[in-house]
Amino acid sequence: MKILKIIGIVIAAIIAIAVIIGLVTPKEYDVKRDIVVSSPPEVVFKTVSHYSEFPEWSPWAKLDTTMTTTLEGEDGTVGAKYSWKGNSKVGEGSMTITKIEPGKALEHDLKFIEPFESHATTYMTTEPVEGGTKVTWGMKGESNFMSRIFMTFMGGMDGAIGKDYEKGLENLKTICERSPAAPAYEVMEVDFAEKNCLAIRQVVAFKDFASFFGEHYEKMYAAISGAKATPGTPIGVYYEYDEAGMKADIAAAIPYQGAKVLAKGYSDLNLPARKGYTINYMGDYAKMKPAYEAMDAKLKELGKENPDMVIEEYITDPMNEKDTAKWNTKIYFFVN
Repeated sequence: MKILKIIGIVIAAIIAIAVIIGLVTPKEYDVKRDIVVSSPPEVVFKTVSHYSEFPEWSPWAKLDTTMTTTLEGEDGTVGAKYSWKGNSKVGEGSMTITKIEPGKALEHDLKFIEPFESHATTYMTTEPVEGGTKVTWGMKGESNFMSRIFMTFMGGMDGAIGKDYEKGLENLKTICERSPAAPAYEVMEVDFAEKNCLAIRQVVAFKDFASFFGEHYEKMYAAISGAKATPGTPIGVYYEYDEAGMKADIAAAIPYQGAKVLAKGYSDLNLPARKGYTINYMGDYAKMKPAYEAMDAKLKELGKENPDMVIEEYITDPMNEKDTAKWNTKIYFFVN
């Protein structure tokens, strides 16, 4: 009986200690690590802000080579969601981009399903420093009562994830420092010439841009050619861009000269001559973000937050040129 009494006292003591730990351990946590990468900020930020590049530097990617992942939404924008499901070492969960400050910071909503449910906010910041770019990776949130007890025996949240973050940042440094520098985009003043177009304007989801343009350009070309008019280079006119809603108010348009063109479902669009700015972009349409960051920098210089209108002129026909590196797009933007 005496041994049972001793065991009972020990168990009671352990429970009491656990309760005290749960009560005195802070609910809130903020674990972060940083590193200096010898690469330009634009190269580093592009890498950390795109889920498609995350497996290259993730400290957990090699723990399960058969892990399944999915990417929803437009990568590198607010609303993009990365989900994974793997073995017991990586578990199951998702992270969604909730905030982006281009070239500087972003936040993710992190949710774990397995091995246990939890929720937190992760963040990354980049800032230019002597020798390259300082990158900070962190996670913040609140722990429930049982989590605080469990994490205490693992060295707290810092002990649980700190080493992983250090490994991830080392991987990131290696990836970025062997990547070529992002091209610099020159913003030039331009006298935009008047264009009379056949067009269709709709609010279109980001994911449907390609099908929207592809379908209507083909029909408009046929209508213009059928009217014995001369079609010009196809353009996309962007009136409003809703990143939160993952959609945009846009027009697919083809300038033309000659006889007036009438086509069911399409209307005339006149783009008047005006002064603006232009950027010459070479590459895949899905990788135009650095060019638009150059536009944002120019707008900031002008004391503007948003352009009045953006026009993309698609110089290269993707149907005839399969090498995306050779696709040429002229970006025009206008401010009052």
